[in-house]
Amino acid sequence: MGNKPWAGNDAELELDWGARAPRPTADEQGVPQEDPPQEMLAGKGPPGDPRYMSVELRLSLEAVLTAAQVRMRQFREALEILIGWEGKNRYEVCDAEGRDTVYVGETGDGWASQLLRNFWPFYRARLECMTVGGTLALAVELPWHIFFARAEVMAWDDRPMGTIVQRFRFFSRRFDILSPAGVVMATVEGPFFKPWTFRILQRGEEVAVIRKRWSGLLQETFSDADNFSLDFQPACNDGRLRQMVLAAALLVDLTYFDNRKNSSGGGVDLGS
Repeated sequence: MGNKPWAGNDAELELDWGARAPRPTADEQGVPQEDPPQEMLAGKGPPGDPRYMSVELRLSLEAVLTAAQVRMRQFREALEILIGWEGKNRYEVCDAEGRDTVYVGETGDGWASQLLRNFWPFYRARLECMTVGGTLALAVELPWHIFFARAEVMAWDDRPMGTIVQRFRFFSRRFDILSPAGVVMATVEGPFFKPWTFRILQRGEEVAVIRKRWSGLLQETFSDADNFSLDFQPACNDGRLRQMVLAAALLVDLTYFDNRKNSSGGGVDLGS
């Protein structure tokens, strides 16, 4: 899956990747050392801080943490397209050259989860970002809501990393990216006359842009599977904020471009 037709400091992916051998690091004298187990780093430093990730996790998230552009592609199965049966939300995230970074998959297997997903209005979705090595990198939970969408973002060790909250606006679309303490880290603004563009602003300065990309006439007509690009300015070098931007892209897609939910109305409408 490396060659895709659309690919532009603070093989198709599968759900079962199996174990990967730890990658060696080097100390200040250049002597190779074993990567400390991920569980030993849990709870250290601010949630989501790349300095307290294992080498395997940092390497897997390298594009999200440092690249100027990241691509995100949504998958849709034939059953969803043909009869509108809502399956699990699934995305692939890669760098501008199409090299895989993380796979995003909604949790919940089996018929019970499928029935809840399609018919239970208070369904709480959880999206997990997994590395190629099978390590949890980020989790995004989407609680049921009436009017304004929100996403609760957890770091790899399940500590709260922040919240993304939709705000009321007459002629534009806005989300606030909040820290765990409720402080506004950045805002996401979608201009009224640019429905496929969402700017991330920090203290009034644009630090990143989320753009929905044209997926082709056939896919745009018969499927709501979407392609996005996340473009980062050099000033956006906070690894935690960049992870929150990825979570914001997921919320933007499910809020404004998920035709199934937007046509269902009521509490399951993420686009209220």
